[in-house]
Amino acid sequence: MTQEFDLLVIGAGALGIFHAYHALKAGKKVLLLEKDKRAQEATVRNFGQIVPSGLIPGSEWHEYGRIATELYKEIQEDFNIGIRNNGSCYIASTTTEMAVLEELQDKFKAVDYHSELWTKAQLLDKYPMVQADYATGALYFPQEVSAEPEILIHRMLEFLLLKFPQQFSYRNNCPVVDAATRSEQATITTADKQVYKAAHCIICSGREFKLLFPEVFAGSGLIVSKLNMMATCPQQHTVLPGNILTGLTIRRYESFTACDSYQALDPAEVPQDCSDYGIHILFKQRVDGSVIIGDSHQYAPIADQDDLSVFYNDMHINEIMLREAKKIMQLDNWNIAQNWAGFYAQHEEEISCHTIEDRIHIVTGIGGKGMTTSAGFAAQNIRKIFNH
Repeated sequence: MTQEFDLLVIGAGALGIFHAYHALKAGKKVLLLEKDKRAQEATVRNFGQIVPSGLIPGSEWHEYGRIATELYKEIQEDFNIGIRNNGSCYIASTTTEMAVLEELQDKFKAVDYHSELWTKAQLLDKYPMVQADYATGALYFPQEVSAEPEILIHRMLEFLLLKFPQQFSYRNNCPVVDAATRSEQATITTADKQVYKAAHCIICSGREFKLLFPEVFAGSGLIVSKLNMMATCPQQHTVLPGNILTGLTIRRYESFTACDSYQALDPAEVPQDCSDYGIHILFKQRVDGSVIIGDSHQYAPIADQDDLSVFYNDMHINEIMLREAKKIMQLDNWNIAQNWAGFYAQHEEEISCHTIEDRIHIVTGIGGKGMTTSAGFAAQNIRKIFNH
């Protein structure tokens, strides 16, 4: 028997979960489908750094990040999804990087986004594990939050099932093999031959481009990025609160490129192997005391994404990241307990959205800002789809 809903959402990563959440908040009846036992791609393989500060001040994506940050805090007050409000700290390693931080603070002040400029002494007082010969100063955003990526999205699912028991349904291990519009409805068929209908269907399929509408994806301009990350064994004494971002990040994130002083940064100061592999250094301590370190970036068109091997990580890349990380931070131990690869789709227009006959909406390619912005973007996208 065909079951009917107001909205079908395919894919239970961050984009899928938050489209479901905002539709439920709007009173819609929602079915969320996940092809695997649980979401296991980019949403659970990242740092869990929620950093609107990395997005251009005043831009729509910065605003989505601000909305998402407040939503994370709001939900955390109601249900434990593992959000910690310990801020974000960008560490400058040169006077030119520090000049960029100073200019960025002014730009964020103009859009009422608070930050604190720290001297080297203030930074080392708050983060004594930072290598003194690396740091020049820092810019700190106290309002920003951290998540545990392997926990957050699964807790969000529990939250939706608990908060919306009459409106929300969920199926995992449930690949969708067909989606079409019929009689002004979206109709989908699952691998086990179940059929579902709704006024709208949103496909948040991440980097899965083969099951549904491969012809749309083939001409979409999407590319895939592979990122190497690793985590140390738990630290016995080092306490590293919040999101830690560094000089290489200042040279990479969008917000900094909006600063005139960004042009004064000398590319020759970046080690060539870091440039070759798109490496910038981030740190984030998990609740168990381990520290996530990364990351690198390698790219391929979607037709060639299988060439970005899922079977192994290049240890040479990991060794470069560890070399650079040790220049920045002193840890109790640098013993690596885990290393893994994350993969995400990205698009030159910030996200890839494609609507089929007003009923089926493909949403993917949000890039490396998914944890920061998905919750905010999904809010406006649900309003747009349902004309609210």
